[in-house]
Amino acid sequence: MENNNTTSSILITFDKSHLVTIGEKLYTESIELIRELVNNAFDADATEVKVNISDDSIVVDDNGCGMDEEGLKQYFSIGSTEKRKHNRSPRFGRIRIGEFGIGKFASLSACGHFEVTTKKDDFAATVVFDKEEWEKNESHWRLPMRIEKTGIKGENGTTVILTKLFKKFDPEDIERRILEGVPIKAEHFSVHLNGKKLAARFIAGQRIPIFEGTEFGVISGELIIVPNASLLAAGPGIEIKVKGVTIKRELFGLEAEHPELLLLSGEAHADFLPITSDRTGFILDSPEYLSFSAVMKRVMERILSDIRKWQNKKQRRKIRRIANDAIDRVKAALKKNPELASLMGIPVDEDKEKEAENKEAEKSGKPRKKRKTEAQKRMTAKNLNPSSVITKLKIGKKGFSCLFDNFGPDAPEAFTEGSIIYVNEDHSLYKRESKNRERQVVHIARLLTQELSMLKNPKNARQAYEIQSKLLKDALIE
Repeated sequence: MENNNTTSSILITFDKSHLVTIGEKLYTESIELIRELVNNAFDADATEVKVNISDDSIVVDDNGCGMDEEGLKQYFSIGSTEKRKHNRSPRFGRIRIGEFGIGKFASLSACGHFEVTTKKDDFAATVVFDKEEWEKNESHWRLPMRIEKTGIKGENGTTVILTKLFKKFDPEDIERRILEGVPIKAEHFSVHLNGKKLAARFIAGQRIPIFEGTEFGVISGELIIVPNASLLAAGPGIEIKVKGVTIKRELFGLEAEHPELLLLSGEAHADFLPITSDRTGFILDSPEYLSFSAVMKRVMERILSDIRKWQNKKQRRKIRRIANDAIDRVKAALKKNPELASLMGIPVDEDKEKEAENKEAEKSGKPRKKRKTEAQKRMTAKNLNPSSVITKLKIGKKGFSCLFDNFGPDAPEAFTEGSIIYVNEDHSLYKRESKNRERQVVHIARLLTQELSMLKNPKNARQAYEIQSKLLKDALIE
């Protein structure tokens, strides 16, 4: 049977207007174009990039390897695979950031005209891309290239000038985007914005290194637990970096269940992660990202324990400072009122104590007891929980331990056993007063004077109340 099938072909065409649309729509924010231009300089082995912003122009100048005529053709080739084929820079062996060959068209989202001047050894040229001129002739695809004298630039490198800007750019926003989206910490690389050298911001906090393996590659970096979320100018979250560039901040959805994670910052490097063409996200359903996400969630669950320990330690230090303040005030009030202290069986005059001991020794004919060593004098509280805080109230030879712990909301505010005064942090009144430092000092002073005033005669409530009232008044007078 005769086969009447014939083979033909279809010409694939590309409307010029779509190229402009790609540039305009590729990036959600036009400020991304500056990040792309600086990263192009990094890929070209630049050691210095100068970015200058004014109301009517943006200039990005680098001292990289520059481009020859073939390099310029590659630069303006849509979807060029050059950087994927040669993913290491020739001089420093940097892992090149660009992949898709379309980043330079992000410029079209912010301006109507850009020109590229480059010099490589004995070749120098300028290529101009003007949006209006480009759109005039649909069949004309060539850009004007002007051969320059090699002295136009003192050294190899590239300068990109953007004019006919559609908007004004805030230098602070640009600085933030460069710090996040450029490998600013790389060796032999610096970026200057309007004459100011940019440096990665230091974040104070507890630093935890991470180094985890996956079947696709290594995850490395450093996580930081900050004392206060307000210190995170860019907000909480781990910067997930690919080839030194922050793609996204992530807490992997765990912050809803564990708000402590809002104190977490730092960075995790995972160069194996596949990213979207606009470099603002990851291919979330890729096996690489799924593996990465699972590992990072396990890391963060471990970090949660560190955050809670750190928060507990911080809270303990705070309570100790406030308790010591209250104790110092009560101690001063006792010394000011020795007669009240005596009623409670707390002599505050150490010289009189020694004199009384000596007289007693002479009268009994027995030698005066030796003073206890520091270890012997140390006051202890039994069954001390790891989260408890214990402080000392030492008056003359008399000493008390003040122990702050969680005894449950139904337990008393405070109670005394032997020489230990217990303060219940779970009591509703304690919780309320602890929201303000000065009120908490007053509250603890009240509890201490209350317990001390009950020592001598706990059944005489009137006398105990009068003693407490007088001591508390003197304790709180500045």
